[in-house]
Amino acid sequence: MTDKIDLSVIIPVYNEAATCAEIIKRVQAISIVNEIIVVDDASTDGTIHILEKIDNIKVIRHEQNSGKGAAVRTGLAHVTGKYVITQDADLEYDPNDYLKLAEPMLAGSAEVVYGSRWLNKPIEWNIHYLINQMITLFANVFNGVFLTDMPTCYKLMPTTLLESLNLQSNGFGIDAEITAKLARNNISIKDIPIKYSKRGKQSGKKLRLRDGLVAAWTCFRYSFIEK
Repeated sequence: MTDKIDLSVIIPVYNEAATCAEIIKRVQAISIVNEIIVVDDASTDGTIHILEKIDNIKVIRHEQNSGKGAAVRTGLAHVTGKYVITQDADLEYDPNDYLKLAEPMLAGSAEVVYGSRWLNKPIEWNIHYLINQMITLFANVFNGVFLTDMPTCYKLMPTTLLESLNLQSNGFGIDAEITAKLARNNISIKDIPIKYSKRGKQSGKKLRLRDGLVAAWTCFRYSFIEK
């Protein structure tokens, strides 16, 4: 059934010269992927030169670093596929999970599918896990949903639905904004477990406590203040 999905993948990239070529190769190997849009968010480590040498992808470059949310919004403006998902440019997420994520949507059991890094997994007592759980708790309380991993990169949905949300966030708050607006429109979200290989700060991990606080504020902002 998954061979019927027409999937576009948006890959925001910022200083990922060490991994961007490999993750794109992995995405290209997935049968349901028909389009890859890479948005280089003004990288300074030579990432753009690597991207320009890769065939069969669309590369868009920001002249100024504007954040993950801005890169996602830029990529979305160029999507032509029926469905869309974002992909981090490191190697933490496994694109093979796209097939698993597509199944409940095509079966009609969900309108949107989130890939959960923590569902059915042992608790990890580290700052990264705790920040993610804090953000997820805020999202659940403010939006009346029950998710296990709100800030996951993997959010698969129809392109027209994501476009209809009129996204505004520039940074990591984009995930909270998407979730709040989906909940406000009574869109059902199903989360299913995915594979995840966490990298550390020394390997370029960009999520910080400050980003968690921004995401928490964004949950509140788009749940109660802004449309």
